[in-house]
Amino acid sequence: MVRSVVRKGFTLIELLVVIAIIAVLVGLLLPAVQKVREAAARMSCQNNLKQICLASMNFESSNGRLPPGGIVSALAPANVDFSPPTAGPMTSPLSMLLPYIEQNNIYNQMNPDYFNFQSKATFWAYSITPVSGDGNNTGFPAIFNSQIKTYLCPSDDAQTATPSSGIIVGWEIEAGGYYYDWVLNTPGFGAELGCTNYIANGGYSYAVNNATYVGPYYNNSKTTLTSISDGTSNTIAFGETVGGTMPARDFKMSWGGALAQWTNRGVRNDTTADFTTFSSKHSGVVQFAMCDGSVRGIPKGVAVRDANNAQTPAYNAFIYMGGMKDGFVINSSLF
Repeated sequence: MVRSVVRKGFTLIELLVVIAIIAVLVGLLLPAVQKVREAAARMSCQNNLKQICLASMNFESSNGRLPPGGIVSALAPANVDFSPPTAGPMTSPLSMLLPYIEQNNIYNQMNPDYFNFQSKATFWAYSITPVSGDGNNTGFPAIFNSQIKTYLCPSDDAQTATPSSGIIVGWEIEAGGYYYDWVLNTPGFGAELGCTNYIANGGYSYAVNNATYVGPYYNNSKTTLTSISDGTSNTIAFGETVGGTMPARDFKMSWGGALAQWTNRGVRNDTTADFTTFSSKHSGVVQFAMCDGSVRGIPKGVAVRDANNAQTPAYNAFIYMGGMKDGFVINSSLF
């Protein structure tokens, strides 16, 4: 007796239908996965900001004041590019917070005179030889190339991105304006610099410590938590920065050069934000750590001036959040 065996299989049409269904399911799933990843990255960024703010509080507990928004000494000697007082040492608050985020090994390799208000150290980015041959005359200790996870937002690629212009090694606000310096993306003389997505709040462009909208961090500041009369929960301590114009990145911000950011230009959309504004790679929001350690987000493009460059209620509310003793009550519902 002969038995016939019938082998069952799929037709080509059936296979195509199954593939189409799988493609649809994947298409539906990917946005959800991306949202989960971004939510996780945003929470990690919040934790970074919180850790930086808590480190600043611990610094204040140990030193009787918050770290200054930058150290600039008139005693610092001129270097190849700059004269006093911007000749040095241009020390950032993130540099001073290293021991408080368990980075003592990096801190201990830095010149102790970088942390002296009467420093005689020149600008750290132009402090040693040999210098770069790219016309920038850069020469600095290799310790500034250290990559510090707490200083990097996981939503961004600040450390690995290649900027079209360079890396900022000195960014500070001055009376009525700002000063910045950047180095070219030259291997061995800038390309490897450790970067950051966080910067201290200097408030509205200030003249002196008692200016109306001054923030907690500015050049040679000695702010105490008790001197923040608007309340630590109402005053910005640190915020996010992409360090340049996006989406095409022209600059990155080094942690050694992130002195203090101003609030003058509000919280802009991605297309109008640049290194002079707080900014982020998060979808629709920039995150800020308040002086009490809490973290809150401000929507992009809301706290800005209007089309006629006039101040809006939301813009003013952001300026008030940046000031530590302006006396204004903040209306958070405007954001």
